Amino acid sequence: MGVNKNEELEKTANEIAAAVKDFDGDQHTRARLLNQVDKLRYLLEEPLDVLNRQWEMTAGIAALHLLTELSVFEKMPTEGPISTKDLAASLEIEESAIARALRITVMLGIGEEVAPDIFQHNNKSRAFLPGAGLELFRMIYDETPPFMKLPEYFKTHSREDLYDLKKSPFAYGHGLEGKTYYEAISHTPERLHMFNTTMVQMEQTVPILGLFPFASMKEEVEAEPDRAFVVDIGGGQGQALVALQKEAPAGFGAKLILQDRSDVLDKLPDERIPNIEKMVYDFHTPQPVKNAHVYFIRRILHDFYEPVCVELLKNIASAMGPKSRLVIADNIRPEKTELGGDMFIYWMDFCMMMLNGKEKSKSEFEEIIGAAGLEIVNIWTYPVGTHAHIECRLKQG
Repeated sequence: MGVNKNEELEKTANEIAAAVKDFDGDQHTRARLLNQVDKLRYLLEEPLDVLNRQWEMTAGIAALHLLTELSVFEKMPTEGPISTKDLAASLEIEESAIARALRITVMLGIGEEVAPDIFQHNNKSRAFLPGAGLELFRMIYDETPPFMKLPEYFKTHSREDLYDLKKSPFAYGHGLEGKTYYEAISHTPERLHMFNTTMVQMEQTVPILGLFPFASMKEEVEAEPDRAFVVDIGGGQGQALVALQKEAPAGFGAKLILQDRSDVLDKLPDERIPNIEKMVYDFHTPQPVKNAHVYFIRRILHDFYEPVCVELLKNIASAMGPKSRLVIADNIRPEKTELGGDMFIYWMDFCMMMLNGKEKSKSEFEEIIGAAGLEIVNIWTYPVGTHAHIECRLKQG
């Protein structure tokens, strides 16, 4: 380990110590601490440690898959211990297999071994009980076959195939090539349920407020209430428009319009989206609402490569007036990868590759936005992570 690495190691350790000393449970600080702790480990690791860590991660995923699919966590008491002998008897499974898998998860902080071969839940193992957390894990594991077939995919496909919506690595990996990603996940009810449940959970982790200042538009909107205030394009269940009414009650008297496919909106009760107008719309076609104050497109562009993104934005730009804003809510990938950064953006980008999507850098967003006849006014960033609101307008001059 060289001098420079020693200095970096000491610097990182001191930063962690200082942050821990003042830690009050703040979620932003916690996220930064997790990144720094990971960085400390990676600075300490030697090459063999890195190789062994791959064993750890692979065994961990396999153990969790075994325990969840055989309902081991579900059979454990919510509170209090249980022996592997009793678990094996109730599930009719070989006891040593259960014990071996549980020991691995304990080493990952998931569950506790309170005495030899006697285990109990903790708050992390309860995340794998039936519910949204378990569906998220199942969706992660469902990516495994396509991941394993990636070398085969690239050996048997042209470069252009990666951009073909009906030739995604995900569909190929599951033997469903010829279907789009969304057709592939709809192929079985179980996979569709897994996807829908996971998307709802992930939506709850993505900030809506605290970026673009919707409240600051009060005077402007009230001066021109005939223009729609916010058009939420592909807005799903309307959670963004509901949330922003905390800053802009009832849209300051102007329309709040939720646009999505009919199969999404038809199932959405009006009482869940007060003060919001539903409108069936396909964002691959020209935008029908003209001259709105704000067009809002959230977590959509990362589903597509650049050419499709340009066309989507052109459809919006065609409806914008000189004072209209477009707010793109999405992750911005750093231009350069740095140890200690937020890993989320990189594993998400890799997953998006499986379904013909991509997380984009600031420079890539600039190219897409410019090609659509727009320009960036401001980028509103969140205190932690890579999520941002990119405020745009029609190109001036």
